[in-house]
Amino acid sequence: MMKLASLGELYEAKEDIQDIRTRYPDVYAILNHVVSFTRQLQIKYGYMGALLMEEELDACRPEFIKGSILSVYQREVNQLKNHEDFPVVQEFLNKHREVGDAKLFLLILGAKPELLRGSTIMK
Repeated sequence: MMKLASLGELYEAKEDIQDIRTRYPDVYAILNHVVSFTRQLQIKYGYMGALLMEEELDACRPEFIKGSILSVYQREVNQLKNHEDFPVVQEFLNKHREVGDAKLFLLILGAKPELLRGSTIMK
């Protein structure tokens, strides 16, 4: 069973996002772009998280996206992964693993922690 993120955990993640945004603006801009691109392509955030953390992709691979579109998407993700400050992003994702990819990425897009607390709809 998946643990629901507390409001405190969500606010802590939001503070860490702001810290990355302030201290590492270049990698943050690419991260924000990739998260927004993921949303626009309607790709599950879990797939993006698995790509970034180099985890098993089979369970979350998008089924209905053409290979050509997916290769463009993966190129954008690789731009983030190849950035010199990418380890900061990985550290953030590892630190807040319990919050979940969807909620972390929605926080990056500007969602308020209060709206994400307890919500389990997004993947």
